[in-house]
Parts: sequence; structure tokens; C-alpha cells
Amino acid sequence: MADIRIHLLTKRFGKTTAVDRLDLEIYQGEFVTLLGPSGCGKTTTLRCLTGLEEPDEGEIHFGERCVFSRTQGIMVPPGKRGIGLVFQNYALWPHMTVFQNVGFGLEKKNLSKGEIKKRVLDILSLLGLEGYEKRYPSELSGGQQQRVALARMIVTQPEILLFDEPLSNLDAKLRMTLRAELKRLHNQINATTVYVTHDQLEALTLSTRIAVMNLGILQQIGTPKEVYHFPRNLFVAEFMGNPSTNLLPGRVIAPGPPAVVAMDDNPDRPVKLATPIPLPAGGRVVLNVRPEDVGFSVEQADEGIPAVVYASLPTGAEYITYSRLEPSGGEVVMKGPEEEHVYLQQDRRFLITFKRGNVFDAETGAAITSFGFPERNEHE
Repeated sequence: MADIRIHLLTKRFGKTTAVDRLDLEIYQGEFVTLLGPSGCGKTTTLRCLTGLEEPDEGEIHFGERCVFSRTQGIMVPPGKRGIGLVFQNYALWPHMTVFQNVGFGLEKKNLSKGEIKKRVLDILSLLGLEGYEKRYPSELSGGQQQRVALARMIVTQPEILLFDEPLSNLDAKLRMTLRAELKRLHNQINATTVYVTHDQLEALTLSTRIAVMNLGILQQIGTPKEVYHFPRNLFVAEFMGNPSTNLLPGRVIAPGPPAVVAMDDNPDRPVKLATPIPLPAGGRVVLNVRPEDVGFSVEQADEGIPAVVYASLPTGAEYITYSRLEPSGGEVVMKGPEEEHVYLQQDRRFLITFKRGNVFDAETGAAITSFGFPERNEHE
């Protein structure tokens, strides 16, 4: 399998820069997800990798092969890049059976009928499609059609697999099932994979690393744990997570450690943060606290910010609780096990504490440090 190296890749559409000087290295056998909101440049980047879009600047290498270079005048066409591609729409031939759809690419390689049959049946077995060889796409469910599209891509044994939001047309339960299938498949064939999605859960569950993009610029690349727990800037912090994270502005009144921050929403009840480094004295900061990292007490205590519940949403095993801080009215969302949060019903008053999170510079949006995490997990 090949690695992928992208150097200073730029793609413009008129006056709009869709991808802006992107530098990214994807290692052999990795599963890297390009994640971001609509218009962030992730799909354009994928189309540049496939050869369906010609970049304006930069270089793309697949292993030792240069497939695009503006300075060298290289533009390898899609059919000669040795890639497999699955789109959002499955693009199956409606007049062909499952067997014919999957075997079509092998026929173009001039393999023997016996070899084609063996490889098609093997890949259908791998994807749980035994017995469907003679069916037509119209006779399959959406999930089955997507598996056929996967089989058609993998059967030709490409060095690189590229996915453009392949599960977005499926219902939530089926998406979860196929995520597990994709994870198993990647572990089994170990192909270098680039996957485009706007679904954070999909990225977190599937990826070796996640590349978060916004406005054509790479914001952060790291493991799912890194981009979720240690975002490099406020955009990544706010984009990652569902329900949305808590971003709480304040001012440093004691640099620490432990640092003490007076929150704008209740300056009379400052919070102590177990930061491994001092914070800038008097500096304006923003705390990022994930809903599951908000603690609470229904008893009187010396520490904590007073709050009152305004909505409590049971989701089965968990509760999502929305509250207003007193007296400012700032909002904090919490998430936790049913047995804990069941007591936080509407209009219940309690005290909020912050178990762990991140500190950002309020002016630049850049990460300063984290708090409450084991020191070995810090990413300063």
C-alpha cells in the first residue's frame, strides 16, 4: 500500500479559494478522515486526489509516484492513479447484476473468468453479500447497494481507497452498522484510506487520524482523542462534539497553578483550574468544557457556580441537561448517566463545577493549555 503526501495544495474557483496551501501526509495503512462544515474544502481536496479536479498549485504523491505537480506539469488521469472511489450515490449499473457490477473492473484487467469469479465471490463473502450475486440494484436495500459499491471498489485491489460521504444517504441505525463494517474491512485489508464526512461521530469512530478543515485551511490533524480532548483552537473545540461544547469566557485573576479564573457569567464565584502551567495574569481566556466534563452538586458547597435547570432531555442511558448560570443567565449543557442526571429536573437549583477542559486565548482563539487531564496527555 502507498502513503499520500500533499504539499501546498491550492484549488480556486474564480475568486474563491476552496483549498488553501494544504500540507498533509497520510501514512501507509492509515484511515484519515477529512472533517469540517459545508464549504470547508474537504470534498474539493478529495476530488484533487482522485484527479477529478486539477489543482492550481502544489503537489500530490502516492507513494513514490507524483500524480500531480503544477511546477513539473504532471497531471495523471483518474483511471491511472490506482485508486478506488466510493461516492455518496452508489453509481451502480442498474442493468447489471451484483456479480456483474462487482466484476466489471476485473474484466477490464483481462483476468480469466475463473479468477474473476473467485475474486468476486470472495469479496461478496467478506461483505456479507453471499447469495445476492444474481440480484439487480433495484432489488437491494440502500445498505446492500452501498456494500456492493464497496465490493466493486475493493475487488480491484487498489493501493488507495477514497470515500466521499458514502453513508450519508442511509438511516442512522444502518449507518452505525456500516461503520462497524468499514472499520472491520479496513483492519482486514489495511488499505490507505481517505474518508470525507461532516459527521463527527463517523470521524471519531472510524479514523486513525482526523483532519479538521475550515474555509479551505487545515485547522488540526490528530487522533480522535487529540482533536476531541485537545483542540488547537476555538473553531475545533466548538465544531467537535454533540451536543455542542461549553465555551465560557473569563479573566485570569491568579496565574497558578492551580490557576484561578473569574467567569464573566459569575465573577463572584471564581473557579480553580488544575493547569500544569501558569496562565497569563489578568489575561482574557475562554474555557472549553465538554458536556460530560461538567460536574455538579445539589448540596451547599464553597466552590461551584449557581445554576438552574431549564430543560432535561433523557436519551435512554444518558441525560442531556441544559441550565442557566445565576445571576447572568449564561448557558451550560451537561451530559451524564441516567442515574446521576435524573435528579436534575426542570427548575432544580444546583452548583456547577468543571472537571477538565481546555483554556484558550480569548483574542487569538489559540489553545494555551488544558486542565484536569493527566499531565502525560497534555499537548502544549
